[in-house]
Amino acid sequence: MALTINPTKFANRIAAAVDGRGKAENCIRFEFLCSHIATGDYFAPDTSLAQRLLKRTTVEIYGIFKQIYEDFHLRLAVGQYLNTERTLAIKQPLSYGGTKPYSRLIEENLGRSMSFDDLRDRFKRNTLLCHRNVFYGLRLVNFECDTVRKLMMFALDHDGLITLDEFEKQNQVQTSKAMKYLQNNWIERTTMHLHRMLSRIGPGSFDVAVAKWNIYSVSKVHRLVEQVKYRMQDTLRDLLFESTAAYIHHLVNDCRSILSLDESFSWDTNLIDSPFEPQRSPVFRLTMEMGPKCAFYSTDPDQFLLLLPDIMDVAIEGSHFVHTIEPSLMQSLIFVDNLYLSSVGLIDPVMVEQRNRLVSYYRKSAVPLQAYATRYNAYMDLFFTNVQEFTEQTKATDKTSSELKEDIEFQIRMRQNLERTVPLSITIGPFWVSVEPLREALIRKRHELADALLTLLAEKLRLKTADMIAQYVGIIERMCEKPVSIEHIHGIREFMEHVPELLSRMEDRMKGLLYEYEILDGFQFNLPDVDFQQKWNALGYPRSVLRQMSSVKDFHETEVEKFRKQQFADEAAFSASVENMNVHIAKFTTLYDVGKVSEMAVEVRRLWKALQELIEQGHVMNCRQELFELPPIGLHNLFELRDNFRAYRDLWTVAADYLKLEETWIGNPLASVELDSVRRGLQHAHDHLKVLLPLYRDQPQILAVVEHFIHTVEAFRPNLDVMELLKCSLLEPIHFSQLAKEADIKVKLSVDMGFDVFLEHDIRSHLKTIRAIVQRAEELKLQTEQQEAEEARVRQQQQAYKAARDERRQKRTEI
Repeated sequence: MALTINPTKFANRIAAAVDGRGKAENCIRFEFLCSHIATGDYFAPDTSLAQRLLKRTTVEIYGIFKQIYEDFHLRLAVGQYLNTERTLAIKQPLSYGGTKPYSRLIEENLGRSMSFDDLRDRFKRNTLLCHRNVFYGLRLVNFECDTVRKLMMFALDHDGLITLDEFEKQNQVQTSKAMKYLQNNWIERTTMHLHRMLSRIGPGSFDVAVAKWNIYSVSKVHRLVEQVKYRMQDTLRDLLFESTAAYIHHLVNDCRSILSLDESFSWDTNLIDSPFEPQRSPVFRLTMEMGPKCAFYSTDPDQFLLLLPDIMDVAIEGSHFVHTIEPSLMQSLIFVDNLYLSSVGLIDPVMVEQRNRLVSYYRKSAVPLQAYATRYNAYMDLFFTNVQEFTEQTKATDKTSSELKEDIEFQIRMRQNLERTVPLSITIGPFWVSVEPLREALIRKRHELADALLTLLAEKLRLKTADMIAQYVGIIERMCEKPVSIEHIHGIREFMEHVPELLSRMEDRMKGLLYEYEILDGFQFNLPDVDFQQKWNALGYPRSVLRQMSSVKDFHETEVEKFRKQQFADEAAFSASVENMNVHIAKFTTLYDVGKVSEMAVEVRRLWKALQELIEQGHVMNCRQELFELPPIGLHNLFELRDNFRAYRDLWTVAADYLKLEETWIGNPLASVELDSVRRGLQHAHDHLKVLLPLYRDQPQILAVVEHFIHTVEAFRPNLDVMELLKCSLLEPIHFSQLAKEADIKVKLSVDMGFDVFLEHDIRSHLKTIRAIVQRAEELKLQTEQQEAEEARVRQQQQAYKAARDERRQKRTEI
């Protein structure tokens, strides 16, 4: 089939291609011209538009919009210029961005034959503002939106400083109040205004009573509700942006020195001047307190990092639950329950930036706060010092008054130092720290310690003054003692001779006490009335002592005469007592009955004691005679009587003591009798009685008594040998049985029996038998020891043989 060519189509195609080429070249020239025109910011959006867009979008999106906006208006301006300038070959392209230029559209529309009524009808069909009620309704919507923009989501107007808890409570109330208005009042009022205005229009494009979705979706009321929704969303975003910006501006003040800190910061300057003083007033109030481990604040600084961003996030989250007006306006239609206005998200870049700025600032602010609190740890020991324990420890050290004065001055200096170095308050960034309670507590503690030391010094001086008064009282009591003898009077007189010297020393001590009292006066310490009276009593006692001395001397003169008369009567009574003693002893020495040894010993001891008391009384009488300046009383006859009676006393006392010992040796069990004690007792009695033999050779009766007791002692000596054999440790019950059998004794013998039982059976006549039995016991013991030694030797040999055998077996096993 032959290809047919239509010349007309071909020419049209060529013409279209040439025309297209011209249009393309013209577009290239137009683009080249627009790209090389420098306009600066001439075609940029105005300030109000830029601010509105920046509130709703990010900086990056605004930059893209600005570029498109400038490019669009630049092309419009270049097109208008090219249409008027005829010298250039470049013309504005007919299409731009898929649509014709606005100026070209107007030219084309005006070029057609269209009446004004047609244009008005077309405008009404395309625009929403075709009815005055819609216009007034939108004005009311804008009014309500402007009212919402003036709301505050946070409570930022405070009367002075505020704590974190109060700040949280106030913001909870304010946020709740704002959310209540947004979720209720705003929606209700906006719905009410639109419903009232649109209801006046009636059926049509703005019919609020429409009940079908297909009609509602193409009606103007749907477009109107969408526009209102967008306006409300813009208002809600503007409210959040402005509120959060004000919130951050309120909390983050202009203390830039905080932002340059690091975690290792330490507060090296004084406690009064703050290097972190902001230009604006601080927001939060903190109180410095002291704990058992360290100083701390009434509110932990870390809580600000958690709570302040949380308050902002709660407000943002609450704005996500503001309903649209569509369900409440179009009540004839059914909507879902979760139709909410689009708000600002928690991860919105602006909100993230604001939150990070807030957290970073308060994290940095916590660093100087903690460093400042650390400086107060040095006062922790002072804060927890127990005044009573401090007083007890100081009292235990027993410091002098001068040392206590230094301690008091130290406490006063430290209190004054606290007043100078510790401030009432200090501002650190957004925090106003009240140090006054801790400062007052530390100053009060120093004051209490100083008062305690002053009280301790006053108590110490009270005790010293009381001791001085006690000594003065002791002097007066010693002088005023009622004398009972002339010796007593002379003792008091000797004491009174040293009283002036003693008073002089005590007055010197009192001067030292007065100096110590001046220490209290220097600290303006008010002495109690009792201490003050005690002090002046101590000063007046020396005069009272001297006055009392004069009265005592007069009293002693009368007492000396009374005692002198008593001395004469005592001298006569003493002489009579000496005569009675001579007669009684002379009569007693004629008694020689050895059967009454115990009675004689008791009487002898009584007479000896009476004689000694008479001699001591004689010495006392002679001392008094010397004090009365009288001749001494003779005591030589008493000394002779004592010397003559001593031998007679020794005879009966030694005899009585020996007989008692002999009864214990014989009557007690033989096992409990100590042979050494028996031997010593026999030797002691024998020696003392032997000494008395030469003294009584001229008195046969007494000599016979001495010889009788010597014979009694000698007669007991053989019993000692028998007792020694019977107490032999080798004797066992079987040996005593053999002794009883060989001695023909019918009683069971043992070492636990008394020696009197052995004497009743004439044990002394069986002395050889006892020795033989003891010898057999010794031989038996020797044999037993030899047998045990032999058995031990044999056992040792067997063990050695067994060990050698085991060793040989071990060697064979190894081979």
